[in-house]
Amino acid sequence: MTFDLLLYLVFIVAPAGTAVHEIGHVMAAGILGADRMTLSIGTGLTVYRSSWHKTAVSIQLLFFLGGMASSERKVPYRKREQIMIAAFGPLTSLSAAFLCAGLYAIFPTNYLLLLVLFNVWLALVNMIPFRFGGKQSDGYTIYKTMRRK
Repeated sequence: MTFDLLLYLVFIVAPAGTAVHEIGHVMAAGILGADRMTLSIGTGLTVYRSSWHKTAVSIQLLFFLGGMASSERKVPYRKREQIMIAAFGPLTSLSAAFLCAGLYAIFPTNYLLLLVLFNVWLALVNMIPFRFGGKQSDGYTIYKTMRRK
């Protein structure tokens, strides 16, 4: 991989793919009538903060290091709804991968290929049930929700 592709991966592909993934969670929560939604990209000092309607968005200084979405609703989510919210992140990542793959078929460049591969990777890894530190994958959220009585 060339240096320019590495920079593109770290500073463009990873944050954009993460944002698309997290927006999927927020969209699902919005569809299910969330009262409040939060979308955060990166970690560290907040460099941008905005809110509109029921959604608060923040971007941190290390914007290329992950993201998180959360939502709240006065009426607790049912199990099916929690699973839907968790699944929408990976499904949105896969949708982005298919869109980029279609573009790659027309305009085959390594830049589009990186978008395809990163979004597929993000979807697949997030469907594996695991916890790491204080965070858990979407697959773990789905697993934990399904096991709950």
